[in-house]
Amino acid sequence: MDKIISNLKSHSVMLVSESEAIAQVVAGVFPAEEDNKVTGNATTFQALNGTALQLAFKHDVVIFEIDPDDVGEVQAIEDVLAHRDDDTLFVALTQNDLSISKARELRKTGIDEVLPLSIDGEGLKAAVSEKISARAVPQTSLPDGVSALGKVIPVAKSRGGVGASTVAVNLACSLVGGKGSFFRKSAKNRVALLDFDLQFGNSNVFLDLEDNGGFLQLIENAEKPDDHFLSSVLQEHTLGVDVLCAPAPMVPLQSMRPDLIEGMLDLLQQRYDYIVIDLPCAVVEWVEPIFKRAAQLALVTDTTVPCVRQARRLIDFYREANVTLPVEIVVNRERSTLIRSSHVREAEKVLETKLKHWLPDNPKVARNSVDFGRPVVEMKPQSDLGKALAKLAAAMSADVQAVATKST
Repeated sequence: MDKIISNLKSHSVMLVSESEAIAQVVAGVFPAEEDNKVTGNATTFQALNGTALQLAFKHDVVIFEIDPDDVGEVQAIEDVLAHRDDDTLFVALTQNDLSISKARELRKTGIDEVLPLSIDGEGLKAAVSEKISARAVPQTSLPDGVSALGKVIPVAKSRGGVGASTVAVNLACSLVGGKGSFFRKSAKNRVALLDFDLQFGNSNVFLDLEDNGGFLQLIENAEKPDDHFLSSVLQEHTLGVDVLCAPAPMVPLQSMRPDLIEGMLDLLQQRYDYIVIDLPCAVVEWVEPIFKRAAQLALVTDTTVPCVRQARRLIDFYREANVTLPVEIVVNRERSTLIRSSHVREAEKVLETKLKHWLPDNPKVARNSVDFGRPVVEMKPQSDLGKALAKLAAAMSADVQAVATKST
């Protein structure tokens, strides 16, 4: 499935580069016949001195070359970005073998995208289009015109390996909706998937994505992220989900901070219709802001006695932050039967709810999904597991909308 690249029309572009080859690439991405205007500056930000600030923010996009080891030039760009108060997009072109750590340092200055100098026109067009499209997303509104906040849906697990990541990924992809989708509607939802399982998160594997170092940048940043920074670390998947991958290196669970989560959700709820969060198999204090905002919780478990007891404890813990939190128990790798067995009836008694969401055990489909990096609902939608996951997403979406309607 190819990513759709939007046309770049009616943009004002400032180019800071001495390379004629780069100038030609940029001119091809922003053709004059599409009402674009590219202003070239064959110099550096340092050489522009006081005029850099005035020039940069007169444009929609600023594309520039930079050597991350040139302290003076990096400082000059940082000085410009410190005065940022509009939506000008800053795209840096730098050495092809740039290390992840140096790319992080550049992004910390406020640069929206860091790309290799060898990038071709299609690559540059795709990267710039993605950033511009992300900023142009309209907020959803309630009938009375009041802006509607996106619905936060955390996915928790009663034990490791119970399949919560499978549920989170497929739930997020299903919630996108759109023509020919599970919900059979024309308009698509904006959906973000956040993998907060810091130490063992692997939601990205189901989507064939690699960690771009974005999560570590968020953790290392002492301040709350702004919209530009957060947009730069989210990865857009072809299925319509924007993903924050768990960090590839092992990091302490306490690396996350409640204020960081609050800042992220403040921004994401303005931009997205649904924010699905894959939680770690641990009780940590920083989940409190998540559950205070949660519209619904999906708790993945099986019906063994230890898992049911742990699920009960988790429900009690999460409801300390949100007393009225709706909880949907998802029983994975088991089939529902017409006649409830005694252990299922006992589980329902302990959990104080009827177990209505069951995902059948289909190891072949589940394994292929992981191996090929494609969610079940996209790769095998007509399988028993694919249908059950789509049904779960449809039910949760309906329940969330019902709660939202009651509250307005």
